[in-house]
Amino acid sequence: MFFRFGAALSLIVLVALLGTTLEKQNLQLRRAISHQQYRLDEILDSQTRLTLEAQRLGTPARLLGPLERGELPLQRPAKPQRTDERRTPLLNWNSRSVTNDNNADRR
Repeated sequence: MFFRFGAALSLIVLVALLGTTLEKQNLQLRRAISHQQYRLDEILDSQTRLTLEAQRLGTPARLLGPLERGELPLQRPAKPQRTDERRTPLLNWNSRSVTNDNNADRR
């Protein structure tokens, strides 16, 4: 009878200790998730601030003032970068080559 009582009592204590251990681990994981979420929010806020700052620094209004006052040099290139004639590629196809390609596929 004492053995049954001792076994039941030790089982209850074991379950309570296991529950406490699991709860402690659960709280630790929640704390880590909360910390990661806080860091993610801080990084997103920093990214937003830096994006707005980059947009503010690169606005044309910021560049137009010094350009109009002559502080920014505006020089045209000595020769153009492209020397060939600009054409729209889709409008320059030849109907004979398309029909020949289609006939070659049928063979």
